Amino acid sequence: MIKVSVIIPVYNDETYIEECLESILTQTLKDVEIICVDDGSTDSSYRILTGYGNKYRNITVLHQQNQGSGPARNRGIEHAAGKYICFMDSDDFYAHNRVLEQLYESAEANQASVCGGNLVRLREDGTREKSRNGFDENGMLYFKDYGVIYNYTCFIFLRKLIQENHLMFPPYKRFQDPPFLLNVMAHAKKFYAVNEVVYIYRMSNNRIHPNLTAVTDTLKGVRDCFQISYEYNLTKPYEKCLKDILRQYLWMIYPYAVEGQEDVWNLICEINQISKKWRGEISEIFADKVSLEAYIKKLKEKRSALIEKCYEEKEAVIYGAGRAGQYFLKKLEKEGIHIDGFAVSQDGAGNVVDGYVVKRIEDYNRRIPIMVAAAEKNAKEMIWNLEHLEFQTVLYMKYEDCILLDLCGL
Repeated sequence: MIKVSVIIPVYNDETYIEECLESILTQTLKDVEIICVDDGSTDSSYRILTGYGNKYRNITVLHQQNQGSGPARNRGIEHAAGKYICFMDSDDFYAHNRVLEQLYESAEANQASVCGGNLVRLREDGTREKSRNGFDENGMLYFKDYGVIYNYTCFIFLRKLIQENHLMFPPYKRFQDPPFLLNVMAHAKKFYAVNEVVYIYRMSNNRIHPNLTAVTDTLKGVRDCFQISYEYNLTKPYEKCLKDILRQYLWMIYPYAVEGQEDVWNLICEINQISKKWRGEISEIFADKVSLEAYIKKLKEKRSALIEKCYEEKEAVIYGAGRAGQYFLKKLEKEGIHIDGFAVSQDGAGNVVDGYVVKRIEDYNRRIPIMVAAAEKNAKEMIWNLEHLEFQTVLYMKYEDCILLDLCGL
């Protein structure tokens, strides 16, 4: 009996596909099949896959004209024979060789139709970051109390659950994974969580602005998630992932929305209608084109005021030495503003970042202007700390908003 079927859609990934396959082939769980669906690759990916398929009896290689990863995964589901199904992206890999055994045994022991673990993001510089949506302990969870619609590759799914309920990936070029996971979880109702990293997700710094089809497909996926959540009254996915999702994707929506693209605004309208019917609220930023333009104008004015204030002060300390701090360093240096250094609240003092020594915030003169550079979730505590320490000038704009303006090309 095949215990787990691992389905991999492959498109032009000759660089990483071998590492991906080896991480599955070295798993300690026996009776695993690997289904690779080449989605019309134009590089050597298909040749590499067929080589592995000829060498290993448990690898099946399918080929199709380019249709996208969703249809490729659906084809893999049709050919799967395992008791459980899972999915892997062709540039990713498992965290260790007991991942599938651990997930399979946990699912079987707890009679769970879905079982999953934690994800780590691997950046191009080799650093790793654990996903904030992970699990802190082992145990059965009701999805209505969890609500995260991402990281579907961290789970194994009972094939019977998928097939009997005709659960498939929508044929979108983008954002086809969240509707699938949400639909599966809505039917499963609960899943078993494993407090261990199981999946390594490789991140890329290359961000190519999507075309109109990619934008409308993303909005279709968001709409589907709203509709599924509404039908099953899943409030957690709304609170955790969907309430602010249009703003999160504003960077890709904005160019087409301000052009007045009808398909884009029709989908935004559908999303708002579902939200209003279900939650009694809509995304005010996307109420109409005027509202969107007013929101962007407000962000630009905030950024201009922040830079102007820095000019007046002639110097600043950047409070936060992570990615946000380094981002603001480049911004302020580009504007010709003198930077005195970096500050941190706890760990990191004594390090050197981009040639600047990192000091504890307490060690700086209270009269020097402080630029808070952190994600929104951390900034509030940092601002409170500055007030408590009686710093006279605190400068702050949401890091996420600055990035958003950059991504919109504004």
